[in-house]
Amino acid sequence: MKRIPIFIRKSISYSFALITGASTVAGLWGYTIKDINSELSWWIWALILLGFFLLLSFIIGLIIKSLEHKPVTLTINGKTVKIIIGDIFSEQGYKVIPFNERFDTQVDDIVIAHNTLNGKLIDNYIEDINELNNAILSATSKDSYYKPTFIEGKAVYPLGRIIPYNDYLLLSFTHFDEHNQAYIGVGEYEQILLRMWKEMRRVYAAKHVVIPLLGAGITTIDGTQKKNYTDLLKCILCTLRSSKFQPEQGITITLTSDTIKQINMNIIKEEF
Repeated sequence: MKRIPIFIRKSISYSFALITGASTVAGLWGYTIKDINSELSWWIWALILLGFFLLLSFIIGLIIKSLEHKPVTLTINGKTVKIIIGDIFSEQGYKVIPFNERFDTQVDDIVIAHNTLNGKLIDNYIEDINELNNAILSATSKDSYYKPTFIEGKAVYPLGRIIPYNDYLLLSFTHFDEHNQAYIGVGEYEQILLRMWKEMRRVYAAKHVVIPLLGAGITTIDGTQKKNYTDLLKCILCTLRSSKFQPEQGITITLTSDTIKQINMNIIKEEF
């Protein structure tokens, strides 16, 4: 059976609470509804109250519905988590940028597309690509739980591994098939996030952390017909909560204006 939408449930609950509260206050002052007009019969008053309740519920429902796709601020593990519309590259702090499991840096719309986050990072914010490649290569020996394996001489990292570079946290987020297509399995998403939070505790250095809505881009999630962005965001927040990660400066999750239209923030606020 389909659940009643949140905005309807909340509008009814708030309306009932307001009317009950007003009735209680009036009773304490010695007033009853009959004092307004004692000539009206009880059933007319009942209809008036029902009409007022429905009108109030409608107004509150419209207000709640209007907030369905608005940015929100939450508190998780005692720290502030802001969900905003914005450009991740304009935010202050460590910015999480998803890469494939090989941390490829070739932006040619074949290996990496120019309009992806890692493509934009390399095109617009990396001055020396050789320095970036050297940072990735040297990371193989760094102290991490998630060591790479080598396939045909190329380091392949477990999904969830992070390599810090300047103000960026490069994240191994997807597999890469023989057709240069990025993908993850539907059952892997949660595990990737849990590893990411564990890695972040290792490298974030008490800085503010900014992450995108991971999985909302061109990455294919095998086993799903259509991505549910509300579920993706819920999974990010759930894994953050279960990880007990407590970044001193908080976390910002950036969404595009198109993405936030597909996320029900009332569900997010109710559950977190």
